[in-house]
Amino acid sequence: MIPVEEALYKSCYCEENVYKLCENWPMNRENFWAVLISNEIKCVPLWRQKSSRKEGGYCLWDYHVIGIDKNSGNDRSKVFDLDSTLEWGVDFSTYWRETMNLEESSLYPEKYKRKFRVIPAPLYLTLFSSDRSHMLDVDGKYLHEPPEWPPIFNLIPTNLMDLLDMSKKIDNCQVMDEDGFFAFFA
Repeated sequence: MIPVEEALYKSCYCEENVYKLCENWPMNRENFWAVLISNEIKCVPLWRQKSSRKEGGYCLWDYHVIGIDKNSGNDRSKVFDLDSTLEWGVDFSTYWRETMNLEESSLYPEKYKRKFRVIPAPLYLTLFSSDRSHMLDVDGKYLHEPPEWPPIFNLIPTNLMDLLDMSKKIDNCQVMDEDGFFAFFA
């Protein structure tokens, strides 16, 4: 496991943070997954996020990306979310209970239900590309300062919006609802 202090991080660039985590993952990458969380309306409630205005409160993200080490050593999946107030490498069940907060999120209309695109880390490293254009305002200025590392390009300039479109089929990537996601990693 990478110590949290050594994980590359830039606020508001979770997709790149997880890419860098996958890139630097010291153990078996075959067990590591990049997970993109979003929905059709690009508005998902997540609790225990550093950006929340109150402790333990929630954020409404247009999307979020986390890393999961499935069955890491002790047959328990561990979650790596640099934007979470939970511990680094928290067990999946705790992350699920605290971050997805099904009791409170069930009060939201159906359109807020989260969907999850689950991508094996080796594939994410060859698939993901971002020119960071989604972070530019109409005048071409960054909404949030970009990371110091260069943009991540693979075969195309950018495909983040395609990856976040949960209705799109992308080879070797699974889109799951909340029940399927929980069953896959719990």
